[in-house]
Amino acid sequence: MTKRWNTLQVTGSYKKTLDNMVNWFLQNVGNHPDIGKLNVEATRHPVRFILHEPYSTYCLKKYSSSDYDLDGDTRAGQYYAVMVDGDTPVPVSLFNWDPYGNTKQMIEFRGDDIMGSIKLALGDYETDPISLNTETLTEEYLLQKLEALPNIGAGNVIVSVWPGHWLIEFVGALAGKVPDQFEIDLPEEAVFDCWSYYTHWKDSRIDDEVIFPYPMAGTLDADDNTVSDAAAAGSIGFAKMVPNVGLTVMNLQCRDYYGDGTPDL
Repeated sequence: MTKRWNTLQVTGSYKKTLDNMVNWFLQNVGNHPDIGKLNVEATRHPVRFILHEPYSTYCLKKYSSSDYDLDGDTRAGQYYAVMVDGDTPVPVSLFNWDPYGNTKQMIEFRGDDIMGSIKLALGDYETDPISLNTETLTEEYLLQKLEALPNIGAGNVIVSVWPGHWLIEFVGALAGKVPDQFEIDLPEEAVFDCWSYYTHWKDSRIDDEVIFPYPMAGTLDADDNTVSDAAAAGSIGFAKMVPNVGLTVMNLQCRDYYGDGTPDL
């Protein structure tokens, strides 16, 4: 500690105060017999995340009129649970709070059938059609479409693509500037909505997993036998590190999910 602070231009009394603080910690806390039991991870502040995948602990299904229990009583209309994901971790991406960083905009979708293509307009320029096909829509693909705009150019945006969300950060020659808000050009036949908004939340470029501390019950669509998950892919929430468990969900954005891969607010 002394060697480190000797390299800084601080007053002797200030350095002495810092050294005394460190020495006190080492004598009174650092050598405590229970110091090894402390879990530093438990002190981590809550983190904001976005789900990569839909999730349900189980889904609820109803017995039919032909189902009876062992006593011969009808079970018609009674619920029972069918396991879906169980208590398994769910992959997520983490955000950083970045109010003083570069300008960032989120493109958000809402609808049960998000398909076809859209265009993004920035100022007087508009992108070529951007396919919403999940196999085509990669970060590299979206980046190429945006960099082709004359008022953006190569190396001046960073993009992140998640279910129902695209995050665009202005960097390079556009770092520190506040470009216009993107306008969305939807086809007339579109049956979904899409909009843009400014945000201070930055993609940390860190992927992790979260655990739900309570059962998340989905429902079963009786018509096509698909699961309407309790948590939609693209849902945003907060999680806190819990010792011996991991990142544990504290709250989650409410998004309906219809079982076809597209969330609806």
